[in-house]
Amino acid sequence: MSREPAFFSAESFDFLEDLAKNNTKDWFADNKATYESVLKKPSAALREDLEQHFTGLTGQKFSSKLFRINRDLRFSKDKTPYNTHVRIAFWPKDGAFEGKQAQPPSFFLSIETNEIRLGAGSMQFAKPVLERYLTELETGLGKDLNGILTALSSDGFEVSGPDLVKPPRGFPKDSDYADLSRHKGLTAWTTISETEVVIGTSAAGRLIDRIRPALPLWRRLSEIHGIP
Repeated sequence: MSREPAFFSAESFDFLEDLAKNNTKDWFADNKATYESVLKKPSAALREDLEQHFTGLTGQKFSSKLFRINRDLRFSKDKTPYNTHVRIAFWPKDGAFEGKQAQPPSFFLSIETNEIRLGAGSMQFAKPVLERYLTELETGLGKDLNGILTALSSDGFEVSGPDLVKPPRGFPKDSDYADLSRHKGLTAWTTISETEVVIGTSAAGRLIDRIRPALPLWRRLSEIHGIP
């Protein structure tokens, strides 16, 4: 008996669209075998493949997390039980990550029903990293980041918005890097309208090509996290 190929196909997106229209436990139970075949197995295969590609891209060994399809309903008014997307995060296995809430610079993949989102950076700096980030903005980091983010914007990437309305206490309000000081995390994202980019056995290589322009951001943030 031949093994069913474990990679994304048009049927994967058909399933996501059908789930969006029939987001109930009964429908999911009736279609769980299809979910396993066209979504769960391809997600696991792509995750493993991308870990290896990110290692090749950065020289670091990577870990990853495939987020559950079940939604967390505890604090949501929307009680539909399932996510209608696939989301995976990738981060280096080694590094000086400080604090329980430390989030090292990572790469992110979100497979939606009609588009693909790729991101790179840090969602939220741990407190010691944030302190270093603010200090180093005035000693070279700010200039570097401005250049990197300008280049990413020119490449069609969207930079995450600031978390604070004004610079934090103690940071010079007239600094050239006052806007950067308002961030508690920093990421850049690109949106791909052609869902075919994740279909087939060469998907990981195509995704790496799309996220490659964000590598300088990942590397610069890695430096302040202590990642060699």
